[in-house]
Amino acid sequence: MRILLFSFLFLSWSTLSSQSLKLKVNEEVITSSGLKVKLTHAGKGKSVAKGDKVKVHYTGTLVDNRKFDSSRDRNQPFEFVIGMKQVISGWDEAFQLLKVGDKAVLTIPPDLGYGETPMPKIPSGSYLVFDVEVLDVFKDFAPKPFVVKTKQNTLSSTGLEYNVVEQGKGIKAERGKTVEVHYTGFLENGDIFDSSVLRGQPISFRLGAGMVIPGWDEGLGYLNTGGKALLLIPFNLAYGETGRPPLIPPRARLIFNVELISVK
Repeated sequence: MRILLFSFLFLSWSTLSSQSLKLKVNEEVITSSGLKVKLTHAGKGKSVAKGDKVKVHYTGTLVDNRKFDSSRDRNQPFEFVIGMKQVISGWDEAFQLLKVGDKAVLTIPPDLGYGETPMPKIPSGSYLVFDVEVLDVFKDFAPKPFVVKTKQNTLSSTGLEYNVVEQGKGIKAERGKTVEVHYTGFLENGDIFDSSVLRGQPISFRLGAGMVIPGWDEGLGYLNTGGKALLLIPFNLAYGETGRPPLIPPRARLIFNVELISVK
C-alpha cells in the first residue's frame, strides 16, 4: 500500500524555522510548523533542497506503534520531488532538513499529514511517525521555466503572451486535431502547481474543444509538432476570478512550459 502520494525522549527541545534548523544526532527539535525531527544517524552525502528528487526508505507508524506502511517491507525505495506537493506537507518540509545518508524519525502533526481525512489504517486527526533514511538525491530535478531566446514576448489580441522557444517542424496544431502535450505550470512566484513532466506522462486532448483553459487552446495553436513555448496566461484565459484553490489562487496569472509532442 502506498499512501504518501496525492488523485498525504528527546535530549533537548527547541522551536525553530526550517531555514535555521541545524540537526544533531539524537537531538529532537520542533520546527515552527509543529514538525518534530530527530536525527538518529548523520550521513555525509549531498544536502536535499526544494526541486530535488530523493530516493528514500521509510516505515510509517501511528503514535501507538501500529504500522500502516513501509517501503522497507516491500524492499522498494520510494522516490519523489521535494516541494512539488507529491507527498504530505510534513515530508516536503522534513526532507529539506536532511542529506544523503541521514536517518531520522519524523513526528508529523495532523495538519502536516492527512488532517481530518481518514486513510487506510490511519484514523482522522492522526499524528504520524516515520522512520526515514535518505538513500540518494538527484539535484535540480524539477522543471524550470524555459530559457527564451528573446525577452520580448508576443502579445495576442486576447491578452495572451507567448514566447516560442522552438517552432517545431512537424504537423501544425489546428483546431479539431488531437494534440499530445508535455507541460509544467508555474505561479508567478515560481512555485509549480502541476507538471506532466514530473509525472512522466503527457496529456492528450482535442484542440479548440474547450477541454482545457482558453489560453492553452490559443497558445498551442501557434506551434508545430516538436515545438516548445512559454505561455503567460492572464486569469481570464485561465481559471478566472476564483482560481483553483488550494493550488491556484484567485485571479492568478499562470506561466506554462508547453511542448507539443504530437498532432493527429
